[in-house]
Amino acid sequence: MIPRTLVLRNFMCYRDELPPLDFAGIQIACLSGENGAGKSALLDAMTWALWGEARLKSDDDLIALGAQEMEVDFTFLLDGHDYRVIRKRNKTRKTGVSTLDFQVRNNGAWKALSGATIRETQQSIISTLRMDYDIFANSAYLRQGHADEFTKKEPGRRKQVLADILGLDIYEKLETGSKERARGLDGQLKGLEGQIAELGRQAEKRAAYAQLVAAQAALVDQIGAAVAAAEAAYADASARVQALDALKARRAAADAELRRLHAEQNERAAAVARLQRAIAEAQHILARRAEINAGLAQLQAAQAERERLDGLRGAYDALQARQRAHADALREAERQLRSDLAIATSKANDIRERAARRPKVEAEIARLNSQLEGLAPAARDLAEARVRRDELRERQRSASQLVLQRNELQHKIDLKHDSLVGTREELKRKIKETADRLRDEPAWRADLARASEERARLDADAAALEQARADEHELVERSATRRSECEAIKARGEDINRKLALLDADAHVCPLCKSELGEDGVGHIQAEYARERAELRSLFSSAKREADAADARLAELRGSLKTIERRVAALPDLAGRIARLERELHTADELRRRQADDQRTLDDIQLQLVKGDYERGTRGERDRVDAALAALGEPAALDRELTRMEGRIAALEQQLGAQAGLRAEIEMKRRALAEIEAETPALHELEERIGELHTTLELEDFAQADRVAIKRAEAEIAALGYAPELAAAATAAARDLAHWAAEGQQLGRAEEREERDRGDLERASQALERSAAQAEAAEAQIAALDDELRNLALALRERDAAQAELKARRNELLVRERDLAERRADLKRAEEAAADLLEAEARRRALAERKGLFDELTLAFGKKGVQALLIETAIPEIEREANHLLGRMTDNQMHLTFETQRDTKKGDVAETLDIKIADGLGTRDYDAFSGGEAFRLNFAIRVALAKLLARRAGARLETLVIDEGFGSQDAKGRERLVEAITSVQGDFKHILVITHIQELKDLFPVQIEITKTPQGSVWALA
Repeated sequence: MIPRTLVLRNFMCYRDELPPLDFAGIQIACLSGENGAGKSALLDAMTWALWGEARLKSDDDLIALGAQEMEVDFTFLLDGHDYRVIRKRNKTRKTGVSTLDFQVRNNGAWKALSGATIRETQQSIISTLRMDYDIFANSAYLRQGHADEFTKKEPGRRKQVLADILGLDIYEKLETGSKERARGLDGQLKGLEGQIAELGRQAEKRAAYAQLVAAQAALVDQIGAAVAAAEAAYADASARVQALDALKARRAAADAELRRLHAEQNERAAAVARLQRAIAEAQHILARRAEINAGLAQLQAAQAERERLDGLRGAYDALQARQRAHADALREAERQLRSDLAIATSKANDIRERAARRPKVEAEIARLNSQLEGLAPAARDLAEARVRRDELRERQRSASQLVLQRNELQHKIDLKHDSLVGTREELKRKIKETADRLRDEPAWRADLARASEERARLDADAAALEQARADEHELVERSATRRSECEAIKARGEDINRKLALLDADAHVCPLCKSELGEDGVGHIQAEYARERAELRSLFSSAKREADAADARLAELRGSLKTIERRVAALPDLAGRIARLERELHTADELRRRQADDQRTLDDIQLQLVKGDYERGTRGERDRVDAALAALGEPAALDRELTRMEGRIAALEQQLGAQAGLRAEIEMKRRALAEIEAETPALHELEERIGELHTTLELEDFAQADRVAIKRAEAEIAALGYAPELAAAATAAARDLAHWAAEGQQLGRAEEREERDRGDLERASQALERSAAQAEAAEAQIAALDDELRNLALALRERDAAQAELKARRNELLVRERDLAERRADLKRAEEAAADLLEAEARRRALAERKGLFDELTLAFGKKGVQALLIETAIPEIEREANHLLGRMTDNQMHLTFETQRDTKKGDVAETLDIKIADGLGTRDYDAFSGGEAFRLNFAIRVALAKLLARRAGARLETLVIDEGFGSQDAKGRERLVEAITSVQGDFKHILVITHIQELKDLFPVQIEITKTPQGSVWALA
């Protein structure tokens, strides 16, 4: 980061309308001015603009007195790009408001890089600079009063700051990630261990399951053969039944044919008989021809009488209807009386019947009371039986609980046994695995010895390389110094030539100061300039020779450096190899110790399994449970006794139910007896009513008007001369004679069909004979089939027996096959468990290896691993740079070293970063120095850190800022400090030095003078 311009408005002691402070063309500059003028405020403005940090903690305190807002506009160059940061603060509001803009120059215009918030924008600035305020303050910014920002920190914190400068936080993230991965893998390993134990227990049962499967398969084959034999027997029986069933169909068809023939025979016989009857009837009718003609004459006379009587029928029917109406009324009155008599008689009979049952009801009540008294002891027996049943149930419940408890205890003992067996097998496996891993230990030790010898050789090369680099650095600085002297001498010579050019032969006035020279003065000046030019030529030649010699020696030295560097380049790999071998040997020692522990544990477990000396408390508890079970009695005996008592209780409860029925029956009988006593008065009333009704009916003392009307109608009917009997007789005579009309018709028909029926009779007789012959043949066939079908019942019984046998065999085969499937499923699960066990053990080994790898990575990425190695490689560079500057400032009277480890009181080694200073008085801690010595130490270390940052790819630091600190130096120390600053100008594009010492600022080529005025501080370049 190289400053370009700085614009301030109301920042601390600076007010409005200040021109921009332009840093263009300035490499080394001095900010000078009186104390309090605002020199350090310029640097505060830069750090506040970039990181929001300054000497004052509150942003509002940075605002100039009397102002309400401030602004800092800072432009800088980084990696060939111009960046601009504008930070503002306004305190008009109660809490104050800040704004931050971040821009980059793109095609001549500013492009915004700001984020959505100040925090995001600030992070963008830090990411661009690749450093935060702490790294800047502890390396390239020697703030006033904070020059010891790095050195005054605690040793542990120094190392952390150095780690931050080196960008080692990435390794902390990697260490955290490795720890998390190792922790996750450890959790997976623990879960996998439980799975392996369970899979081991399942896999152990594989052989037993295989034997069960083989035995069950043999049994299934045996039963399968029996099923095949039963199927063959059933097929034979079914075939016989099917054959006989086919005869049944033939028998049914023959029977149907016989029935048809019989029906046909009957029809033909009926036709013959019908024809014979028709012929006989016709002959009979023809024989009665004279009789039929006489009957026809009588029929005609009877029909004439019937027609006469039919003419009187209307008058007779009217009289008859009137007579019937009165007769109906008379009958209805008599029916009503008889109905009342029947009802009264029925009620009286019912009451007499109930009264007759009274002695029987009283006897029944007495009998029921006697039965009820006989059932009285059942309630007491039931209560005693229920108490006994509850006692038995309690004993049974206690026994069941004890059985469950014993099963649990036995299960616990079995689990412990299985656990010990599993642990034993696991220990055997671990001991064998450890022995396998320890086979390579002798080879590791031999490799470590060879690698240690190689490292000793490379360490010697590294020491030689370090010395060669120091020589290289010295030669580079010597050459640069001499070349710089050449440039300075050349510039001075050119300056003399310019001054001589201003003088001419006639000049009597100095062209520079305008003073009188005179003739002798001009010559004196020319001679002096000539002498000085000769000295400069001599100095230039000497400096150039020394620079060329240094460059030649440098080229020779760099050739040897490349050879040594190629050899030393293998040192990190060798160190890693040695570290790995040492870890392997350390792991081998740890494995040997664990192997001994596992062997002792295995011996203890073997002894426990042989003696059964495990779960002693559980075994004692199981024995106590067995004793308690024996005291309670056998559970089966308790069940039988409880079942017997339940039966007795059911019988007694049934007797008690019979008592309730007897009481209800007695109550019902008593109610019936009360009803009989209540019906006695009603019986007397009914008997009186019955007598009255009998008297009325016997005297016919009812419906007198109807009786008179009936007699009058009878007289009118007699006078009419019509009687139904006469009409009926006439009708009957006509009806009796009506057959003569039909017989007359029959006579005519008989005469017509007699000849025709005789021919039909002859043909029907012949057909009847044929049907009789066919029926006899069908009956013979049916008899033969019946003989064969008598074997069907036996065939059906044999088929049913074969079917039952086949069903039983198949059911047995189904059960055995289901058992076989279950055994095979058990075997398959055991085999899958064995396969899963192998996979799980492989996964466990893989996980253990991965966990070991991540554990190693955790150590490698930790502070004692790669970070320590990187810090160890960086510290020599810092020491070399710091001692180089310190040697210049103290005339090689002071030398510093960093110690990264120290011994503790416990005898251990602790990580630290102590600073040891060696001078004429000996070696002391940094804290023993103060004043000018402390500042020189701080400056040397700070510049070394800054140069280290410049060489690191993670951060580009191109600006060095020194704020005060010169007042603690004497004149010689100041001169050496300025020389030291000048010597590092090739490593920094921009160096700013802040001081108020007048004689010191004159030593710098560019001065920025800060002056305090009533309108605020201002600056000016000089």
